[in-house]
Amino acid sequence: MQKKLIALAVAGLMSAPAFAQSNVTIYGVVDYGYSWTGDSALSGVNSRSAIDSGISAGNRLGFKGTEDLGNGLKAGFVYEMGFGNGSEHASGTLAAGAAGNRQALVSLSGAFGTIALGRQYTPAHVMLAGNIDPFGFGKGTVAAISNVYISPPRLDNLAAYASPSWGGFSFVTAYTNNAAGDETRANGSGSGLTAGTDARAWAFAPTYKNGPIYAALNIHQIRGNATTAGNDSVTKAWDLGGTYDFGVVKLGAVYGITDAEDYAKHKQWALTAAVPVGAAGKIQATYVRRKTEVDQAGVSDAKVSLWGLGYEYALSKRTAIYTAYADINNKGSAKDGGNWAGYLGDATRNYAATGNTGTSNTASGAYERGFNVGIRHSF
Repeated sequence: MQKKLIALAVAGLMSAPAFAQSNVTIYGVVDYGYSWTGDSALSGVNSRSAIDSGISAGNRLGFKGTEDLGNGLKAGFVYEMGFGNGSEHASGTLAAGAAGNRQALVSLSGAFGTIALGRQYTPAHVMLAGNIDPFGFGKGTVAAISNVYISPPRLDNLAAYASPSWGGFSFVTAYTNNAAGDETRANGSGSGLTAGTDARAWAFAPTYKNGPIYAALNIHQIRGNATTAGNDSVTKAWDLGGTYDFGVVKLGAVYGITDAEDYAKHKQWALTAAVPVGAAGKIQATYVRRKTEVDQAGVSDAKVSLWGLGYEYALSKRTAIYTAYADINNKGSAKDGGNWAGYLGDATRNYAATGNTGTSNTASGAYERGFNVGIRHSF
């Protein structure tokens, strides 16, 4: 009997390396804080004061893993859902349609690079959120440049290829023929597309990252049925940006044009800065402007600008406290609750500047001044 147990133990040890080749990680972000927004562009709308969730980073629960297939080949997956955002505010409940609503993809990687299939971040979002905006594009306090700068965060059913790095140079190319799951908000790309239109989109984004230098170009196009029945809509966009880390300050800049055919043309740019304070703190600053040339009878052009200032302090590698203040100025057709405006609303603040008919602007309260203070924990 003892020999049988020893034999089983040896067999278990011999099979252990096969199991060690695969791993799954549970991760997430829990972010809550206090938000105040006021100075509404809509008559009769009071200021808002509340505890909100996902202020500096969208609350999320995710699973990711890799499997070593041998010969340098690896398979991977990411499945990530948001919670406590949108109308749920600080309740902690799962967001509507939360299953995989942030990311849901499978990948294969090796010396050739990485191929990924599924719901993914756009190259433009990676450039803006991961590198240029110190507040994080999308969810990123009232001072995030996404309150004004228009760019879609994710696309459904995306096939993407990311090259390896050659001396700091790399590129990403992607395509989907069914991207409309996010186009209800990617009106944010100015396209006027609606869900269920089987929108087709492609993107190409070369990047150079070496030492203190980061530079990137994003080019993408979205084509699909417009909100006006019987017409197709084509949106062409490009963004050029970068950062340089001087040590005492990291400066960033981006300029882009999003041209929605027969709808509107957005010319936008932003300047950003992050200043280290001690070993764990940093001061953040943003300034962003957008001019929207509206191709609609009787509608004047819109001009929007935002400045924001914030501070973040890392209590540990996973926990940070933060605060931010921002002020928006709307002119032209963006004024008085008009379309193409930038607003610091509640859960819709990051998608309010989409050129919708005004619904999301009204829902956000059309606030033009805002303040946040909160705590974020990553696990």
